[in-house]
Amino acid sequence: MMFTHRDATDVPERGDTMREAARRSLISVMLTAVIITANHLYVLGPKAFGLAAVLLVGPAALLWWFRNTRSPVAFVGYLLMNLWIVAGFGLIKGFWGITLPLYLGTGLAAVSTAYPKPMLGPYGFEASGILMFIGSLFVAYYAYRLAEAKRGAAVLPGSWARTSALAAAVGLVAAFVLVDRDRWRAPVGGVVKIGVIVPQTGPYAILGNSFLKAVQMAKADLPGTKYQYQVVLVDVGEDPARARAAIQRAISIDRVDAIVGGISLFGAVTRPLATAARIPQTCVCSQTWIGDGAYNFTNIPTPEAEAVLWVREAERRGIRRLALITRDNPSIQGHVRAVKAEAARAGLVISYERVFTDSLSDFRPLIEQARASNPDVYYVEAFSPQLETLGRQLADARIRNLASVVAPSVSVQRELFEGTWYTDSNLRDMAFRTRFEAKYPGTQFATHMMPYAYDDFNMLVQAFERGQNPAVYLRTIATYDGTAGRLTKKPGSGTFESTPAVWVIQNGKPALASNHDYGRHHDQANAQPDFPGVADRRHVGGRLCHCC
Repeated sequence: MMFTHRDATDVPERGDTMREAARRSLISVMLTAVIITANHLYVLGPKAFGLAAVLLVGPAALLWWFRNTRSPVAFVGYLLMNLWIVAGFGLIKGFWGITLPLYLGTGLAAVSTAYPKPMLGPYGFEASGILMFIGSLFVAYYAYRLAEAKRGAAVLPGSWARTSALAAAVGLVAAFVLVDRDRWRAPVGGVVKIGVIVPQTGPYAILGNSFLKAVQMAKADLPGTKYQYQVVLVDVGEDPARARAAIQRAISIDRVDAIVGGISLFGAVTRPLATAARIPQTCVCSQTWIGDGAYNFTNIPTPEAEAVLWVREAERRGIRRLALITRDNPSIQGHVRAVKAEAARAGLVISYERVFTDSLSDFRPLIEQARASNPDVYYVEAFSPQLETLGRQLADARIRNLASVVAPSVSVQRELFEGTWYTDSNLRDMAFRTRFEAKYPGTQFATHMMPYAYDDFNMLVQAFERGQNPAVYLRTIATYDGTAGRLTKKPGSGTFESTPAVWVIQNGKPALASNHDYGRHHDQANAQPDFPGVADRRHVGGRLCHCC
């Protein structure tokens, strides 16, 4: 009788327990699936809704199947879906990929340059990633409770379950500390491959070819070195979208150890690829956001530094009203925004502004509109061949009071801009330019590219010669004396800063005017010693460009 009594009351209780455990488990799965979908919208876009359908419908269907048939296949399938959510989305993506870098990674980077600063995404992505991990903990807990309810007994002793969970968490944290650290590895076969990522065709060809020749010159100038240095050219063409495949091929197939590049359009494409491969990119880029201070570094005066000197020179010349005629390009508009902001602080007036597309060829209406605003100077920026077309039409309109940032120096018809003043690299020692032009007589010297390409290559060489991980070395150094003069970098920054100077086109050639002591504080900083021989040949003081 007693056996019959227990059987009659215990079975309904187990059924109730099973239903409650299943209900809570499914709710936790559904809520976590919604969070996973929100997180993956940042990565997959609309495709994330397909993932949502799988995560929402799959577990619900399997649990319905099990509750109606008690099929072990359905139950195992449901638990496997739970395991996918917990391990794949909760632990690997939520905990390892987002939570640990955000908190532990930031702390590690603050105490040692051997650890990279984590690259954080949008707030919603980071927040949903953390919630994804938290949600997966609930999924794991209620899946365990469901398994207990089905079995009618504990799957594991309570102390074992808690100990196992704690050990897993500690193990993941320890593994992250170990794996996240950048270590020195001697180059395979004693050969260091440095990728040079620049366009050799299209409107950036002058810049790209000058950049490549500067790197080749730096390689030829190397003294006796411990390792051999191989330059791997990556011609990225004109289209940033197509450049990605070429850059990825250099990383995954050519196995480059580091990257030197120029032009922001392509530096932006390289940035996530270099980060994923954990190799450094030094970029002659005016868009300083590319320099994240972890694996990507820019080597160029900031647009703000250019603007300060440009406005100072404008005031010195008695200029009060500006007409802006510039191309729609991220780098160019970065310079324009900085000049406008600095001009506003100085009380200069923007009398006219027009941003044109790359298809415009008739600038005469714009020129007449700008003339009607009665400016003291016309600020123009574009790339070839538009730059020459604009310059020719300005000359036809008898307008000669022109100014710019860098653009006249990279024109293929500099005589069109005779008398134009602009800011560009501070090439304090002309011997470097003379040596380059003698070595490469067919290559136009791009002042804003040359010294930085030369220095970027040498900085990477120094890292390998000293037996240091190149990314860690770049994070560590605060100053560097090279052909571009004294470069400085703030702790944690990804931007090497240098001083611009004022130039003018005279007799069809760039002539250094004056830097008006701008940035004298750079010369008072402590020098970073070079490895013997590399920087003993210092020929330049430097700065770079918009199109970079």
